[in-house]
Amino acid sequence: MTVITRIRTNEKERGFFVVDLASDDGQKQSLDVHEDVLVREELRKGLELSPQKLKRLLHEASGILAYNAGVRYLSYRMHSVSEMKRYLQKKEFGTQQVTYAIDRLKHENLLDDEVFADSFIRTRIRTSTKGPQLIYRELLQSGVSQLIASRADRLFPVEEQLEHARRYLAKQTSSVKNKKSMMEGRLVLARRLMQHGYSREISDQVLEEITDFLEENERNALTAQAEKAMKKYKKFSGRDFTLKVKNYLYQKGFPLDSINAFLSERINDI
Repeated sequence: MTVITRIRTNEKERGFFVVDLASDDGQKQSLDVHEDVLVREELRKGLELSPQKLKRLLHEASGILAYNAGVRYLSYRMHSVSEMKRYLQKKEFGTQQVTYAIDRLKHENLLDDEVFADSFIRTRIRTSTKGPQLIYRELLQSGVSQLIASRADRLFPVEEQLEHARRYLAKQTSSVKNKKSMMEGRLVLARRLMQHGYSREISDQVLEEITDFLEENERNALTAQAEKAMKKYKKFSGRDFTLKVKNYLYQKGFPLDSINAFLSERINDI
């Protein structure tokens, strides 16, 4: 039989007590026990512990530190089960300690991947312009299942997606302004929208809404790129010069009709 010989405050860990034990064969050991366990198990000096109760206390003592570390980790923001596991392992808790902590956190509804995912999605919708597919990828990186991560699409209404995509697109147009043909500018912006998590359907719709901008931008870009080409090939003359400039602009994605119209005003020999 094992007997409690002394109970004292743990000076290093707030809320914990050190319980000193002695067994019939003279072996001694100490357990770090949380105050909740101390009260629940009615631990006191002189109490005899059955093998079953001692085993239970040993298991809890082993995991309670990891559990409390997990509670502190959750005080900053919600986390997925996978994130919690990685955090506790990084803190060098053993497998049994981590398992105890995660099981208890789940039981107390402090750790739930579905609740975490819903909160994560709503926060992203409220605070960013990320599309559902990017949010989905972020959730997978946090360790939740594909099924749970797929909530991103369901919790993100199409109208809100369009609104967010418009806001994001408005910030991206400067990257093509006076630089790209309509075709190339549209491709650049479509790629950015899709990388930011929006579907082709959403991307096509918001890009269609800025057609006037893209058309005007193409005219300005054609002028800027043509001036650059004419400087680049100024050592050429006549038809060679014209062909060089035309080819340069055509490779940039400008329509041949627009190129000819521009050059007809600048060069006699087209």
